[in-house]
Amino acid sequence: MHLEEKIKSIIKSSKRDMRLDVFLELLLYDKNGYYYQQKPIGKRADFITAPEISQIFGEIIGIYLYYYWAKKINKKFNFIELGPGNGTLFNDITNCLVKFPQFFEKAKVTFVEVNKELKRIQKTKIKNKYLSKISWNEKINFKSKKPSIIYSNEFFDCFPVRQFFLKKIWKEKYVNYDENLKKFFFKDKKVNSKKLLSLLKNFNEQKILEISLKRNSYFEKICKYIKLNGGIFLTIDYGYFDSNENFTLQAIQNHKFSHIFEDLGQKDVSSHVNFNDFLDIAKKNKLKIQEYCTQREFLIKYGILERAKKISELFKSEDIVTQLDKLISNKEMGKLFKCIVVSNL
Repeated sequence: MHLEEKIKSIIKSSKRDMRLDVFLELLLYDKNGYYYQQKPIGKRADFITAPEISQIFGEIIGIYLYYYWAKKINKKFNFIELGPGNGTLFNDITNCLVKFPQFFEKAKVTFVEVNKELKRIQKTKIKNKYLSKISWNEKINFKSKKPSIIYSNEFFDCFPVRQFFLKKIWKEKYVNYDENLKKFFFKDKKVNSKKLLSLLKNFNEQKILEISLKRNSYFEKICKYIKLNGGIFLTIDYGYFDSNENFTLQAIQNHKFSHIFEDLGQKDVSSHVNFNDFLDIAKKNKLKIQEYCTQREFLIKYGILERAKKISELFKSEDIVTQLDKLISNKEMGKLFKCIVVSNL
């Protein structure tokens, strides 16, 4: 059954509005949804990520993770990338760590990926000797007792969100379908749950709340795992530190903004990540906050300016200047993208 027909059928048979996060879950993760059917990354796809812009992004991350391992772990460990896209970030990490073979000799490498097309691309594009070490899973194996280095780039933005707003009373956004007009529409419903209202009281001054309970739960599972078995978790995504003044849910198709109700399952639908939630979760689980900053601050702190200068001089290329600007300029990705790194040591 086509995804649009499936969603209409669920709404019709249930005879009630569909909660926004349930709708988004179907758009993205149904067997006919975006992340199971589409090739989302690249110039001809819907968006380009930092690793696709320049190799120096992955090199900075690779060196950072290597030095943590050498200093704090220095034994067999799990090396896990969440949502590895085209495999570009992993390639850049392996290339920059070629002088430190002991790192991957001790690593059990896992890609957490649900997209079959991206799995095929990853297996094609990763041509180095570490391809044979990679195992593919749709979830993290939390049963392993070894310490772990877990990392991700633009992974958490695609988790479904719920949206609440206050106009005298708190309301939540739902989705329904108009059989006469033949189109989906948003419906605002009064919040009656006492548990939800208790949570929403904390946002009376802000008057809006966009929250992903599934995103926060996933992050917390990783924190608990790191706390129990040791290691580090680094994630970079577009998001915000403080309270958000507007809803951030957006649909992107062919690098352009689109309406969420058009071409269901054929476009990237995402929202900005609340990094303050991540910070609170990490602190609650008594993890050390290694970094909590913008992408610009992280990359500059760990040497991207020096690396870019060296590459520019070595290859006499001006492209690196453009790439660097895209990664660290406050008008580009530098300020919009945030970074948090947490560890048990």
